[in-house]
Amino acid sequence: MTISDLTFTPERWRQFWSSFKGEPQQLAGIEELRQHIAQSDPGLLTEAASWVANFHKEQPTPEGPITPELMHRLTAYPASSFNEAFCTSFNNMLAATGFDQHPQAMQMLMANLMTESGNFVWMKEIASGDAYEGRHDLGNTQLGDGRRFKGCGPLQVTGRVHFQQFHDWLKANKGIDDPRILSEGTAYVADAYPFEIAISWIQGNHLLDVCLNQGFDACCRRINGGTNGWQSRHANYQHCQQVMA
Repeated sequence: MTISDLTFTPERWRQFWSSFKGEPQQLAGIEELRQHIAQSDPGLLTEAASWVANFHKEQPTPEGPITPELMHRLTAYPASSFNEAFCTSFNNMLAATGFDQHPQAMQMLMANLMTESGNFVWMKEIASGDAYEGRHDLGNTQLGDGRRFKGCGPLQVTGRVHFQQFHDWLKANKGIDDPRILSEGTAYVADAYPFEIAISWIQGNHLLDVCLNQGFDACCRRINGGTNGWQSRHANYQHCQQVMA
């Protein structure tokens, strides 16, 4: 294990502090950290420090139906768990696929996304992705494609072919040529484009038309390929109909 393996990434830092309960040993650890900071850069411990201003800065209201407050009401997680980037990406996907213009279809999609991702906790497939290695039906033709393009985002979009389609869509529609989509795959895209990655899949599978013309069960089958988790999807749909009315 190297020093870099032990370094606190932003995500690890967030997870670390989310475990804070005010216990004596935790308070002692914080005091030790405060003393080190006071010795190295006392200015960081003043109200004038830039990080204090950023901490208290109000989050901009996202443009679109998805807001931190709505996500809190849907998932019961704190609104602060859903930052501007999350909401913007979600709203971008809804706008690009037309779901933002059809409230009932949006409820159907939301219910399925909640089930597929465990209320947006699993935005990267937990499995290694080795099972997808060499899967030509997914476009995985290069060494390492299985891990590179494992399930991504709340719809768990999988395979090089779908990442290539998203890359091409982003370039054609937004003028953005982002090579990291294909070079890094899920490890990058799940954070940078967590919902946009599903745009091409949703469009290619005519999911909006399915929702509008065939209903909720057909939407579930198109996303899942069967009836797996149907009770959860249906319960989420009823919840979405109440919260998103």
